[in-house]
Amino acid sequence: MTADASRQGEFFIPAVTTDEAITRIYGLTGAYARGRGEKRALVALRDSLDLDIDLERTNAEAARLIASALDVEWAPARYEIRNKVRLSGLNVLLEGATHAFLDGRAKRVKRHSHSALETAAWAAFEQAVSKIEAVNRISALTDSGPEWLGPGSKEHKRVLVNLVEGLHLPVDTSVSKTRLAQQIAESLGAPWTDTCVSTGYTISLEGLNYVLAGAERHLGRLGSTSHFNSARSEADALVGALADGLDGTAWDGRSCVTWLRDSGHGGQNQTEWPGFFFEARGRDILNRAFTPRLPGPRVKYGNTVFDYALDRVWDLKALTAEADTVAGGIQRRRDSMLNDQQAINECVAEQGLGFIVLSGRGKMDHDGSFAAWHRDFKEKQGLDSARSNSGRSRLRKAGFAPLHLDAFWIPDAATLDASIAAGVLRGAAIGRQAPRGDETSGAARRPKYTLVHPAESLRIATHEW
Repeated sequence: MTADASRQGEFFIPAVTTDEAITRIYGLTGAYARGRGEKRALVALRDSLDLDIDLERTNAEAARLIASALDVEWAPARYEIRNKVRLSGLNVLLEGATHAFLDGRAKRVKRHSHSALETAAWAAFEQAVSKIEAVNRISALTDSGPEWLGPGSKEHKRVLVNLVEGLHLPVDTSVSKTRLAQQIAESLGAPWTDTCVSTGYTISLEGLNYVLAGAERHLGRLGSTSHFNSARSEADALVGALADGLDGTAWDGRSCVTWLRDSGHGGQNQTEWPGFFFEARGRDILNRAFTPRLPGPRVKYGNTVFDYALDRVWDLKALTAEADTVAGGIQRRRDSMLNDQQAINECVAEQGLGFIVLSGRGKMDHDGSFAAWHRDFKEKQGLDSARSNSGRSRLRKAGFAPLHLDAFWIPDAATLDASIAAGVLRGAAIGRQAPRGDETSGAARRPKYTLVHPAESLRIATHEW
């Protein structure tokens, strides 16, 4: 690998599952997502590169031709399985396509809707790929805070009222929500058609994009490379999307562990499964909700790859803030374990770093039934439970109920140092990994930081269920 190729890898977050890779290919190319099959994702890459590839070819054959056009090395033994493309192959194509967009060899494909925006006057507009992205980009224009959707994916009227008030538009906000959206679009010189309204007094994604396009042009931000001009507005958007996608429903441990296995995310055999589940679901939600940024920020520092990046870099953490006790009380915890200290130090010094923490209440496995099920679950996969260094088994969680989401932002090294001095961030020596085979103790691990809640000096967005 060349030095340039190694450096490029610092800006790419590999997809963890085939579904994630396909979702991100759709987001990158701008193609309309027609299911989760890899064939349509390959077609999206074909169209973005303007290649002549017959759809009768197998997925593996099409992938080889796309790889050649992207000028990336393709190893069939590693990237193909029979006539299909492995996750490793999709990641190679995804990373190659990202660079192709940056150097102008690839272009975003036309979507099937929003045709009124495909004129020269709106050519610079980047359409929102989801309603949750649209409402949060509209909200960010007036710094109105996070937005999430109601039942049936209904946008709240407040997002339109806040826009009217923030832009001082001559529009009557007392009218119905759909009529208000139409009047906003008309006052901003944006299109409006019958397809802008869905059943149940709901505005379609098309209608929200028209409102968004008009507002961005009004503010001189049409074609802006950054839709969230501050860490706070970006945090609002991410927290809003996660709140919408997770919806506060309690998690059952057995269902979540099984989902982690079946979806291919991994982490299903770990004791702290809520953290792995939140990271996996969170990445899925955010990748589907927002258009990826090009170029994106650096995400890899040493062996640490942070979970997500839009205009800024973020990592997802779950905290068992409350846990039930045998006596029926509640045990509380205030510190979240973060990442490797060196990786955090370098990322903060270079560009700042954010953490989105999901705090919840753990339903503890006091009767041991979940632990017994989990051991059996692993044995059926041919795995043995690793011994602990202490010789004692940690009490597991049989369930987890989300309570609130908080976004924390560390903008620079000075803020990091001040947070350490104030006790908001603390260094933490991490115990060794579980022993393997004949080892008496596991391998050593590098020290991390912990975040001490409520960490008000760093918190910039929140949502409570």
